Amino acid sequence: MTVSYAQVITELGVAFVVALIANRARLLNASGTIAATFVGGAALLGGVRWVVMLLFFFVTSNALSRWRARERDRLAGAFIQKGGPRDAWQVLANGGVFAVAGILATFTDPVTWHAIGIGAIGAATTDTWSTEIGTVLGGTPTDIRSRRQVPPGTSGGITIAGSATAVVAALLVALVAWVISWSTPTIAIIVGALLGSLTDSLLGSTVQERRWCPRCDIATERRTHSCGTTTVHRGGIRGCDNDIVNLLSTVAGAVVTWTLV
Repeated sequence: MTVSYAQVITELGVAFVVALIANRARLLNASGTIAATFVGGAALLGGVRWVVMLLFFFVTSNALSRWRARERDRLAGAFIQKGGPRDAWQVLANGGVFAVAGILATFTDPVTWHAIGIGAIGAATTDTWSTEIGTVLGGTPTDIRSRRQVPPGTSGGITIAGSATAVVAALLVALVAWVISWSTPTIAIIVGALLGSLTDSLLGSTVQERRWCPRCDIATERRTHSCGTTTVHRGGIRGCDNDIVNLLSTVAGAVVTWTLV
């Protein structure tokens, strides 16, 4: 497929306008707006189906993040590193693999890149939904590896509500893909989305950096705790934060889905 410079510029312009609207709605910060322009432009290049899948993820995920946001912040605000408008790292961690697949599907084998793209965005959707709902409705989570109870918002923590939501999210991603005639088999989409989300929990429990606030004597993911104290490294791989784990989970979802095609 031949793509002109004018087409690329037009699609990036449209994506920038949409990203700017999201910025004004305080869904994205400045860096997130730039990253979302790239991801949105890539989806536009891929075609209508890619845009639909990206919008499904973006709209539903942000709607859930605003649903009972004060309660979620009360439960996990002192623990999680990032909140509020998404930055570039968050956007690319969830949508970067999808964006690259959208671009490559335009120029190479579309079947392969359709599977990789839907696997990545399916994993991102499933993980985001399960986290947002599980934090509010799940009660005290259990670490997926040690089976010990952990504070709400802890990476690697799972709840019944969050796990059930992951299944629903995977089914809905597959349903949307079926409605728009996405080329990837439904079962591959469901399995890829669920295993991508499971990978996120496993990596969150094992390799993601864990920190400790010596003043409050409490676990956290923040480098500076809500009390203002600089936290100390307590486990996991230094620098392996939630964004890296999210990116790896989308890669896992993409690989699993592609393998099953």
